[in-house]
Amino acid sequence: MLILLTKIEIMETMAIINHLNFNYYFVIGGFFISYLVYRMFNSFLGDNNFIQIKYKLRGHTWRSIDCNKSIPYNIYCTVCGKLMLSLVGLFCECCGISACKKCHRIIDKKQRCKQISWPAEKPFYHLWVNVGSVTRENPDHIEEGDNLKKFFCSWCQRVRLSQENELSNTERCDFQKYKDIIIPPMNVNMDRGKIIKIEPVPDDDWEPFIIFANRKSGSNRSDEVLSLFRGLLNPLQIIDIGSMPPEKAVKWLPERCRIIVAGGDGTVAWVLNTLHTVPHIKASVGILPTGTGNDLSRALGWGGGCSDLDASSIITSMKQAEVQILDRWKVSIGPLSRGLRSRGRVLFAHNYVSVGVDAQVALDFHRARAHILKRCASRYINYLAYALLGVGRALDDGGCGGLERRLRVRIAREHGEGQEARSHGNLNTLDLPPLQALVLLNIPSWGAGVDLWSMGSEEDVGEQFMNDKKLEVVGISSSFHIARLQCGLAEPYRFAQTSYVEMSLEGCVAMQVDGEPWMQGPATIRLEPAGQSRMLRNNV
Repeated sequence: MLILLTKIEIMETMAIINHLNFNYYFVIGGFFISYLVYRMFNSFLGDNNFIQIKYKLRGHTWRSIDCNKSIPYNIYCTVCGKLMLSLVGLFCECCGISACKKCHRIIDKKQRCKQISWPAEKPFYHLWVNVGSVTRENPDHIEEGDNLKKFFCSWCQRVRLSQENELSNTERCDFQKYKDIIIPPMNVNMDRGKIIKIEPVPDDDWEPFIIFANRKSGSNRSDEVLSLFRGLLNPLQIIDIGSMPPEKAVKWLPERCRIIVAGGDGTVAWVLNTLHTVPHIKASVGILPTGTGNDLSRALGWGGGCSDLDASSIITSMKQAEVQILDRWKVSIGPLSRGLRSRGRVLFAHNYVSVGVDAQVALDFHRARAHILKRCASRYINYLAYALLGVGRALDDGGCGGLERRLRVRIAREHGEGQEARSHGNLNTLDLPPLQALVLLNIPSWGAGVDLWSMGSEEDVGEQFMNDKKLEVVGISSSFHIARLQCGLAEPYRFAQTSYVEMSLEGCVAMQVDGEPWMQGPATIRLEPAGQSRMLRNNV
């Protein structure tokens, strides 16, 4: 009996132990799964931990020292000398001086930051900033040490080791490292705080960089771009289009320059259209893709996103980039009925124009981003939202079904061009199959990297170029068709290459130009060449 009870007790004990082990593994497994979920969401939401801050024309522009940077700074407060943690440490993104949160206002009062302009008649000296201490030992007298400080010039990027009282403050700065892309403050003419004109530098190699960045673009990394280049160039060369639209900036741009646009396709189109209002400025435009789709960036070799922002490599690649001519298209939209309230509009396209379900998905995304996704800007979240909205439009086509019955498309014949073809009646009417979208392509990228025109036999169609003044006309049957195209499992309807397109639309359907969507009512839509833009193609 005793032995039986002992066995029973042992079994109960083992059961308790097994139960505890089960709970133990359950708890550990739960923590592990929770950690994986956390990392997944952190990767989605954590594209950028950069703290957004507004640039100050006077004084220093402070950022946390744990932010990405392109210039050195001191991890010890310049005023009190205390070691700074990331929670209390600050550095100026323009000049590199550092201070803790208690002392940074003292720096604002005592030490100047980079000045965007300077009197031409006065000599321009180095702007030395203390970025750390170095202990140098004399090989002959090891016991004798010299505590030196490391100084950094915020303009020419030189670094020198010296005692503070021995450093020369009367040595002229020559902008050594980036002198061929920087606008010297002596060449900036200002009146009442406004830039009037930039005097050119008498050097054939001088081609300054102008950075345009849009903080509202999809991946939300444009703010980091603004900070990176303010530390290397004249701060006036870095333009946040949220506070200064391109229309104001182009008034003082030098005639010869290279423009870098950090943003999505909409931001690039905004800058390109603005440049066409000032034809005397011969600017070539490169792209840092910080948007969602980034189709033009992909077509020009800059990729679909900025995984690692390194200012030095960006500058090198932009210098080595070759000029690529890009066609520009005028999109004239006029109402079918000439009512009193009906008005036409004129837009310009560089990438593509589409009518139908793909524009409807883009419109759904823009609405979702404006109301729901605004606080969690991330390319991954954007892609996920696009996918979910696309699936939703597979169940509800948004009024895009039977588009071929409401859309009449006429194109210029092979030897016709633009309005000349229209005036002489050299237009062919396309016979459309059942469609939910019609896309007019100018570049070999659509829907975040799909090369529609090349999907299929190359013998059936001509080669696509972005500077041949021709559009490629393709059709899409449904949102499921879009998904299969993005996976490379289907082909679009490839209709023609043409220099002029005229469409008559009945009813209301979504439409987009370069990723900017809206709902379009009954209208006549015409596309014709409207000049060309100078782009930069990545050679790497």
